Amino acid sequence: MALTITQQDNTITLEGILNAATVKNFKMHFGYIQNPFRSLTVDFDKVTEMDASALFTLKEMYRNEALKSNPFFVAGYRSEEIYEDYQFSNIA
Repeated sequence: MALTITQQDNTITLEGILNAATVKNFKMHFGYIQNPFRSLTVDFDKVTEMDASALFTLKEMYRNEALKSNPFFVAGYRSEEIYEDYQFSNIA
């Protein structure tokens, strides 16, 4: 299953598998929409599978946005898994 990315205002909803192949599309889409919105929420509720490379890329994206004072928020039932991975990240 491919990754489907939908957006409503400043919330991005992901649906499908987030892995090394699909996270590249998400990262590109995120780059296009980040400028108009100061804050974004990424909803992972419909993500069925996520691998380590996707978590690494998400952490890298979060760090980059935090350094620009534009961190994004994570929502959904998989958010705990993502936040646990962020917890050990050195952002500064």
